[in-house]
Amino acid sequence: MNRKTYWYALYRGDEFVDVGTLRELAVRHHTSVKTLRFKATPTYAARTDYADTVRVYKLGNFLGGEEND
Repeated sequence: MNRKTYWYALYRGDEFVDVGTLRELAVRHHTSVKTLRFKATPTYAARTDYADTVRVYKLGNFLGGEEND
């Protein structure tokens, strides 16, 4: 069975940092998938100031380069 692959965008404040899957971002930015997943939640956004914090935004799901709904 194929699993959906979700893509995420990583921002620091208003500055775009990177894009990729959670695993790719975790490896490139030396953090855990669990941490990045938490930084994509509304709870993290409510607890932190916007400026100079790392934010993760879910872009969509893609499988084999094609968008799936």
